Amino acid sequence: MAALPMVLAVASAGIGAVGAIQQGRQASAAAQSEANMAEYNAKMADIQARQTYAAAGEQEDLQRKRARAAIGNQLASSAEAGAGLNGDLLRQSIYDSETDALSIRYDGALKAQGLSDSASISRSNASVSRDRAKQATTGGYLNAAGSILNAGTAYYKGSK
Repeated sequence: MAALPMVLAVASAGIGAVGAIQQGRQASAAAQSEANMAEYNAKMADIQARQTYAAAGEQEDLQRKRARAAIGNQLASSAEAGAGLNGDLLRQSIYDSETDALSIRYDGALKAQGLSDSASISRSNASVSRDRAKQATTGGYLNAAGSILNAGTAYYKGSK
């Protein structure tokens, strides 16, 4: 008769240990999946940041081309009308066009920086998730050991 309680204790410990390990593995897999998604999001944000910065550069160049054309038209119109060159108007036009071009560059840089910051946050989240995955695996094994230890302790106390 003494063998039956021992068999039950061992079976209980085994089932508890397997369950604890399985839970740890499932939690680890979920955390690793979160880490993978965060890494993917970081890569996508990095790509978007580069594209945003490049697009801002193209828009800046386009703005400068348009401004040169507009200033050229102003000069041509002024000369055609016989009004001569108005230095103040020319300086203001050049200043305004350069301010517009730099504003485009600045806005693009701000958007790109925001995307880069988002990528950094995603990489940080991935790191936390990977740590959580390792902890879940370790926790599963520790819980399994605890289950076995508890069953052994319960059996030992019951056999006295």
